[in-house]
Amino acid sequence: MSRTQIHTLVASCNPGRYACDDGATGHDLTSGEPIALSLAGHWIEGRVEHSGYPTPRYPEQTGLYSITGIKEPRIGYYFISSTGEVCGLCTGMNIKLFW
Repeated sequence: MSRTQIHTLVASCNPGRYACDDGATGHDLTSGEPIALSLAGHWIEGRVEHSGYPTPRYPEQTGLYSITGIKEPRIGYYFISSTGEVCGLCTGMNIKLFW
């Protein structure tokens, strides 16, 4: 994949995941994957991460992420910019893959 190719996030056929361009055949995003996300007309570099519910093995780990302006913590895939800001992912967002 090229850093210049723009992809659109769609719901993956794998429940709870995002895919590039096509849910059945597109690349599924995964934790740690470097991407750039288009926000307000600017490309922001960062990575994809995932949060989930606490597990019996790690009950002290909440695994949830929080976004300013949203009351409840969230589970699922999200974006962390290279400067540390957090942004939830959603279908329709434009991204570039960095691999």
